[in-house]
Parts: sequence; structure tokens; C-alpha cells
Amino acid sequence: MIPNERFLELLKDIEPSPSTKSRASAAHTGVRNHLWAEPGFKAWMIHDFLTGSYFRDTALRPQTIDGEIERPDVDVAIVTNHTQSDAPDVVLNALSKSLRKEFHVERINKRSVHLITPGAVMDVVPLIRNGTAFLIPDRETQGWLHTNPPYHSGWSEAQNKKFGGRFTRTVKLVKWWRRHNWTGKRPKGFANEVLVAMHAPSAVGHYGEAFAQFLENIAATYGQGADANIKPFIPDPAFPATNDVLSKCTIPQWKAFIDKVRIHAEFARRAQTTSDVDEATRLWKRIFGERFKSTEASARTSSSYGYASAAASVGLSFPAANAAPNTPREFA
Repeated sequence: MIPNERFLELLKDIEPSPSTKSRASAAHTGVRNHLWAEPGFKAWMIHDFLTGSYFRDTALRPQTIDGEIERPDVDVAIVTNHTQSDAPDVVLNALSKSLRKEFHVERINKRSVHLITPGAVMDVVPLIRNGTAFLIPDRETQGWLHTNPPYHSGWSEAQNKKFGGRFTRTVKLVKWWRRHNWTGKRPKGFANEVLVAMHAPSAVGHYGEAFAQFLENIAATYGQGADANIKPFIPDPAFPATNDVLSKCTIPQWKAFIDKVRIHAEFARRAQTTSDVDEATRLWKRIFGERFKSTEASARTSSSYGYASAAASVGLSFPAANAAPNTPREFA
């Protein structure tokens, strides 16, 4: 078994840097302040807040594509005093017009305005308060749909407590694996968080074992249905009876995801059970890419920390044959 420190090192490596977070903070603060001051929109403003993976601490470091570092994604919700009688197109166009006075608006999405700033790429979403939840405009249906971003944030915090602080880290590993093993745009974002909450073991402290069990549970639960072209209904924690977090995921996208899950579940289990550290590292690199670090030779021969102790922490057992001990470096 690879020491848990290798996974912690990977998690540290894929975390957005302090400078990235600082630029993103300045960017979304500038957008929010602009809307509060902009004469054409400030009369509609009631409240604003951050949402999405940036706010829930499940965002990854930006990618470098063709030598250029992508900007981080930030989602900003704007609670307005619009009503359901206001057409979604009208509301989104008004928001876009106000933002264009200061920022580069790339496009109007189905439910948000997408803009690009030097520090971040942002989706700005206008909302209407609806009791304890909200409504979001939808240009496709020309209606207002139920949503509740603050509930999602509170739910994510509760999951992190349930997982002993490991939920957001496990989500980041899943998202990094998805980035490194592209099968299509979806499932993405919050859907990945819900899948982790449903199928990752909350009590397992070793991230490699937790990830292996997550993939195995996904394959066992949905594999047969995917073979029959069935995509499951995965309930949104905020609206479990009506909202499906996989609603935008197509059947081909889901099947491609499940196919990758099956293959990498086998890789992960082999990595967890082999006593060959080099082979285990090779398998984890197939899953997570070259940013997954190798275990140094000195760490393999020290007797202060063995495979048995790592296995015991996740409830595993080993055969009677001796295995080479392994001592990880301390992770700061």
C-alpha cells in the first residue's frame, strides 16, 4: 500500500495557490461592488453571495493549456427583487448590460451571465427569493426553476464533518481524476460531490483506499444499468423529490463515465493490494497522472512505518508472508 502521505502531497499540489485565490477574491469583489453601484442595476439588488466549487472549497488549481494558465472559475449569485412575471431573457439581458459597462461579457448562458476578468472567469446568476430557497431564470423553458445554493454549501459542510474533514479532499481527488481521464463534460461539479457523499466511505482515513472503494461502489451500483442504457436519478440534496443532479448528463456521457470507473476501480484495487511499491505507484500514476509522487527508496526500507500499520488504519489485513516495510516522509 502506498503511504497516505503521497495522496496528501497530491492534494496539496492540486490545490489553488494563494495567489490564485487572491486574484479570484479581488475579481469577484470587483464584480459585486460594481453591481451595487451601477445605476442601471443597483435598484434590483437585494443581496449577493458566492456559490459553486470555489466557495465550497472543492475547486482545483487552474489548468495550463498551450502554455497558458486558465483563470479560476467563480460563481456569484445576485438576489434580486425581480418576480416570476419577469421573463428570464429580460432579467439576464439587463444583468449583462450592466456588467458590460465594466467587464468583458463573453456570453449569456441559459441561467447566468458569463464574464471574463483578469483574475477569474465568472458566472453571475440572478435569483429570486422563494421562501427559504430561491428561483433561477431558465432561458430554455422561459420560466423560473427551484434552486438553493446556500443549502448546498451547508450540506457540503455537513458532509465534511461526517467524513472527518476528508469530504472536500476526496471530492478534489475525484475531480482531478476526472480532469486527467476525460470522458466528456459530465458528470461535473456538484454532481461529483453528491456521488462522493453517496458512495465514498466516510470512515476510511487512507485516501487511496477511500478512492478505490468509491470507484468500486459506483461500478457495483450503476454498472448493470449503464449497460442497459439507463441513467439513474441522483437526487439533489436541496430538492430530493424533484431535482436530479444528473439531469444535464446524457446517457452516452454517463456510460463513458461508468466505463472509466470500472477500469480504474481495478487499477486502484491492484494498487492497494500489491506489495510492490513501484507497481502501486505506476497504477496510481495511471489514475492521477504524473503529479502523483513516487515513494523514495529510503522510505521503503525504514522500519518505523510498515504496510501493516497503514492497512490497519483502513481495516485491511495481510497474508502471513512478510512484506517490505515502508516509512513515509512527514507531510507539512
